[in-house]
Amino acid sequence: MKPWGIVRAGVAVLAGAGLVWGATEATGTADTTRHSDVRTASVDTTSGRVTERALTCTGADLDGSVEAASVPQSWAPEAAAGGTARVEGSPSGDLALQHGAAADAELPSSVTGRVAATGGLATGLTAGQLQLDKRSVSRGLTMSNCATPTRSGWFFGGGSQKGRVARLTLVNPAATPTTVDAAVLGSDGVDKAASVDGTVLAPGERKVLTLGDFGPDLGAAVIHVVASGAGVAASLTDVWMTGETPVGESTSSDAVSPAKDVVIPGVRATRSAPAVRLAVPGSDQAIVRVRAISTSGAVVADKVTTVAGGTSAAFDLSGLAAGSYSVRVTADVPVVAAVMSRTGTSGTTDLSWATAAPGLTGPAGAALAAGVPAGSAQLMLAATGTARAQIVTVASSGDNTTRTVAVRADRPVVVSIGDARAVWVRPVGKGSVHAAVTVTGHDSSGAFLATVPVQPVTLRQATSRLVPARE
Repeated sequence: MKPWGIVRAGVAVLAGAGLVWGATEATGTADTTRHSDVRTASVDTTSGRVTERALTCTGADLDGSVEAASVPQSWAPEAAAGGTARVEGSPSGDLALQHGAAADAELPSSVTGRVAATGGLATGLTAGQLQLDKRSVSRGLTMSNCATPTRSGWFFGGGSQKGRVARLTLVNPAATPTTVDAAVLGSDGVDKAASVDGTVLAPGERKVLTLGDFGPDLGAAVIHVVASGAGVAASLTDVWMTGETPVGESTSSDAVSPAKDVVIPGVRATRSAPAVRLAVPGSDQAIVRVRAISTSGAVVADKVTTVAGGTSAAFDLSGLAAGSYSVRVTADVPVVAAVMSRTGTSGTTDLSWATAAPGLTGPAGAALAAGVPAGSAQLMLAATGTARAQIVTVASSGDNTTRTVAVRADRPVVVSIGDARAVWVRPVGKGSVHAAVTVTGHDSSGAFLATVPVQPVTLRQATSRLVPARE
């Protein structure tokens, strides 16, 4: 072991061990002596594959499914060996998941699904949940990622329209209680009447908070979820009906963080213009620029606006031709943003929220579902600088297809992935990319639409241990 310096007993110093999250995950333990002792501490660091991984799916109102996928074997830090995978909360139990493949399991209504994997299957695990609602009173395709808990995240949905309701689902996957505050932000700031503070969740508990109907000042509602302790797994479902006609349904589970440069791939324009919704978490006013960029690199919408600190705002991106776009939001202070797309302007439609996609510098993936009527998926890649990315798609047949694409700055690339069960993205060389998957389908009643960002996966973990030096 290598000497690391002098620390006073009773203080665990782990910063020097490099706690890095995302493609690398770190855990740390410390052995200390009595408070009066001063010792030379040593660091013993080992790196290896992730051997245990758990992702939480918040569940849905109706019976649905959970999809899981294992990273391509060639991307793993070493040859994947053995392992188990199961969905706790599913009657299916064990997942028939193989290395580099995908599998699914049933998820009953109002039940949390916990995807737990061990051994080689834990390396690069990704998972998502799906609900296909075909009821006459509520209709839509909802897809969301299964994730690890968050202590702070922003979610988009709901509005002041009659018949529109936002439901916030909270799950505590930890072994200790957690307390959650949900602040609803509008054009006049935080609406205390609509917000819900101090929701206590026992270990393993799931709660659904109905946050609608919103008043006129919450037409651009943005919900900030803050949790204590180990955090909370959260998702927001936006359900919209006009009289007896379903406008659509969407669920988002990716906790958005504030940034000065936000990239939102996977935005769809139809006869209904995409609607941008944003919020300024801080107290300073934001000067915000919003651009919709086509796959030809053309900036087809360019708006500059100011938004007061601590408030939210919304506007339509009118005039866009039907197709796929990336939306880039830049500001002089950190903001959060998302874009809602609809499949039409009248009759039975569906809606989807495209949220900010992280800049990927390492392997990332999304697990997708089979069974969407006339379903087809496409992957959009966007970049703020020149980048290249390797894409691996896992088909329903189990076959993998690998390709490499170049992504130019502010010129998104769309790759058709058909009925893929999973898609993997890995930047090649320098540069980062942002990625999202959009799934479309239709039946005799109308169209379906859902979008999920592609999220980083964990391949390695580093364990850091502080021990007293020998005298």
